[in-house]
Amino acid sequence: MARKKSRWNIGTVVFLVLLIYVLINVMIFIGKEKLTVYKVTEDKISSTYSLTGIALRNEKLLKAEDDGYITYYTEEGKRVKKSGMLYVLDKNGKVQKEFANQVEEMKGRGDIQENTRIKSRLSEFKSIYSDKDFEDVYDLKYDLKNAVLGINEKSLKKVMEQVKEQVGDASFSTRRSSISGIASFYSDSFDGREAGQIKASDFERENYRVTKLNSTDKVKKGDTVCRVTKSEKWTLAVLLDKEQYTSLKGRKTVTVKFVDDQMKAEAGVETEKKEDGYFAYLSLDQYLIRYIGERYVDIDLLLDTYQGLKIPDSAIVSKQFYQVPVKYITKGNNGAGEGFSVRTTSKDGNVKVEQKEFKIYKKTKNYCYLDPEEVEEGTTFEAMDAGDRFTVGEKKRLKGVYCTNQGYADFRPVQVIVNKDGYTIVETDTLNGIRLYDFVVLDSKAIKENQIIY
Repeated sequence: MARKKSRWNIGTVVFLVLLIYVLINVMIFIGKEKLTVYKVTEDKISSTYSLTGIALRNEKLLKAEDDGYITYYTEEGKRVKKSGMLYVLDKNGKVQKEFANQVEEMKGRGDIQENTRIKSRLSEFKSIYSDKDFEDVYDLKYDLKNAVLGINEKSLKKVMEQVKEQVGDASFSTRRSSISGIASFYSDSFDGREAGQIKASDFERENYRVTKLNSTDKVKKGDTVCRVTKSEKWTLAVLLDKEQYTSLKGRKTVTVKFVDDQMKAEAGVETEKKEDGYFAYLSLDQYLIRYIGERYVDIDLLLDTYQGLKIPDSAIVSKQFYQVPVKYITKGNNGAGEGFSVRTTSKDGNVKVEQKEFKIYKKTKNYCYLDPEEVEEGTTFEAMDAGDRFTVGEKKRLKGVYCTNQGYADFRPVQVIVNKDGYTIVETDTLNGIRLYDFVVLDSKAIKENQIIY
């Protein structure tokens, strides 16, 4: 009876020990930080700089020849021919009213067709109007005032003849364009400035002042009242940081993408370093009319697109390797692979040269890189053709990742192409490197090399 009780007690003790062991391991497993892996994909990254450019154009600035009220007879962004009518300057304000009256009378008689520009602008405004778009309200008023008398030249001559009969021609003067080009009606602090005169402070938009000119405005003698852009060529001056400047320096062209409409254009590029910053000047010959009324233009510079294997920056780790000249690489034991002739000297002075194979993690034109865990420090290699010898010792760090395909953290070298937004693009054909759909450790700091995972 006592023996049965003793056996029962021993069984209970063994069971309790096993139970405690299992519980401890379960608790360790639950408390253990989970290792996250990342599946290698193929992707591309574009090197892009988001910048704001100051638009500079080849313009002729027209100034008021006298005090008075201005009425424009061409639309913003419209091309005017040489000797084409630009505006009328009314000295006392009475002529403007007479002009408007004559236009309405002639429209009523069918001598002038309704201005479709006004109708289209009103329709466009209704479709996008928001209570918060106060600037759009002002811009609409500005556009409509400058379009209301945007009638054809034949009709304009009729109107002017009628006005002269009513008030005479001493009360107003007309201004015609001396060149052909694109008309715009505003004045700002950049009038007459060239690209090389742009300063870093010019990019602070809160300091920018612009006066939009429109019909019925009163102007003073000498005021800029109109500008005619003489060429389709224009320049965007951009402010750069040092890294952007270094990247663009030496380039001849760059692709510009306009943020507003996503249109792209090729631009010539010149860089300049000044006391107050780094600058680039982008020469364009497209889309000038689209931005004729804009001084600040938001753009993206598309420099290069890099394609390869995509991995997170957090997966990258560095490791030291022996750097060995490639001339010490020989044929392997089977005559097909690559190996090394290892020279050893025994205590009694006997020299022995053996052919050994070591895993090469990277090979360049001049060097190959061997793992210190595989090759002992002080190992001497011998070049078979010249008899030269090399003793390993100098090390260099290589970047890589921990691949988990085999169930442990296997270091694989990577060749970085570019990184952006937390990810890195690496080459696809790196010697002993990773391949598409391999699994790598997401956080390289969470594990050690050769650590078993499963």
